[in-house]
Amino acid sequence: MCLGTTLKAAAVEGESFGDADAALKLAEATKYFTRDTVTARHDLVIIEDKVYDAAAFQYAHPGGAVFVAMFGGRDGTLAFQSYHSRAFPHEKMAPYLRGNLAPTETPTEMDPAHHALSKELRTQLAARGGSFAPRFQIYKAAFIWAAAVALEAYALCVQRTWVGAAVLGFLFAQIGLNIQHDANHGAMFKNGLWNVAWGLSQNWIGGSQVMWLQEHVVLHHMHTGDVEMDPDAQMAPAMRGHSRSTWLPWMAFQQYYFLLLELGYGVVPNVVAFFEVLAWSHRFEYPLSKLARPFYASQSTLLHLAYYLRLVALPAAAALRRAAPGDEFGAVGVCLAQQALLVCVGGFYLAFFFFLSHNFDGVNFVEGAEASGAAQYGDDSGFLKQQAASSSNVAGAKLCVLNGGLNYQIEHHLFPRIAHSHYPHIAPTVEAFVTAAGAPYLHFDTIGANLASVFKYLSKFSKPDYAVPVPGPALPEQQKGG
Repeated sequence: MCLGTTLKAAAVEGESFGDADAALKLAEATKYFTRDTVTARHDLVIIEDKVYDAAAFQYAHPGGAVFVAMFGGRDGTLAFQSYHSRAFPHEKMAPYLRGNLAPTETPTEMDPAHHALSKELRTQLAARGGSFAPRFQIYKAAFIWAAAVALEAYALCVQRTWVGAAVLGFLFAQIGLNIQHDANHGAMFKNGLWNVAWGLSQNWIGGSQVMWLQEHVVLHHMHTGDVEMDPDAQMAPAMRGHSRSTWLPWMAFQQYYFLLLELGYGVVPNVVAFFEVLAWSHRFEYPLSKLARPFYASQSTLLHLAYYLRLVALPAAAALRRAAPGDEFGAVGVCLAQQALLVCVGGFYLAFFFFLSHNFDGVNFVEGAEASGAAQYGDDSGFLKQQAASSSNVAGAKLCVLNGGLNYQIEHHLFPRIAHSHYPHIAPTVEAFVTAAGAPYLHFDTIGANLASVFKYLSKFSKPDYAVPVPGPALPEQQKGG
């Protein structure tokens, strides 16, 4: 007998609609989904061994619909672990339950060590007023934003100079580090909508919020150091950073030219991201959830076009208006060159500090993540250990103020939803816990020491025969020895 007939019979026999609804939910909960089925549908999300209705829950999510929509069709277990740092409330989410992961699939498990560290930090953060941005950080963000807007307006309406372009590029980098980064990780405000709104500053500086979320929230933070699913680990064909990467002749000199490559990084958010949104795929190989596409693809495209209007068309028109007769082409050329300097300065500053964080001598790479978002770690690993082993810190509290806490990458990767102003204060607790758990905790005293380690790391992998084993997940018992 089909479910509809059963429910109809229940109604005829006098059972309440509430009983019939309960029967429907029970039937839903007994459904089984494979990962391939969930990936194909995009309206579902997997948490541990349960499958939930992402399309329905996204609008009820306190942190904003976009964070749920980005995981439509994926496994969101590690995302919940990383951003909420507690056990998943399966009972509370029962209205959105649509079934279970098929018995043939291996559920992604949360890391109890990470939960234990989270519990230790809650008391410490409560004494500081909570995990979100303190008032000083909000004032700092407002000052950076105001300075950037004022300088851009001055350049457009009064005078554009080479120094002004370089300073504006630096301010754009500061917006990226101090404003959009915390906001798009949901760390700046308790109010999710405020985070989403401030996170759009990524579009203001020429990037794409939705593509940034795909790269950092969906991929990089969940699968840090994974040779397949961490996009930041994929440096080929420019450079080689792990043993699974293909070696090409020019990589013999990568330790000498990597800083030059960083000068061109601004092209990635300013230009490449525009076409990635059109293709709805990060790096044209990591597709975004179709659940997020209807609204966020159009939004990102329109905001990118608005950026080109602000930073290319209007400045060129202003230069043309101010140009002396006969010097129109030269004036426009200088204007566009100054805009290119802005992009180079901002892009280089961002790329320089990001690259230091995950490309040092001794960084740990793994495999085990899947395109579905699932991840299986080795026997002596887990979310906490891998995040610590694939990240590093540099300098201290002063650089934290300037760089939005991105010099505390270990703390940031373990707890991206804690505002960066707290990182120097929780670092001693994190270090003690991580090292006691048997994981590395690498903190460089100076930028120079960190840079020297990057040079050593790139030098090793510049040799075609240099290889370090990449550990994978533990095999199921029936596969061991087979």
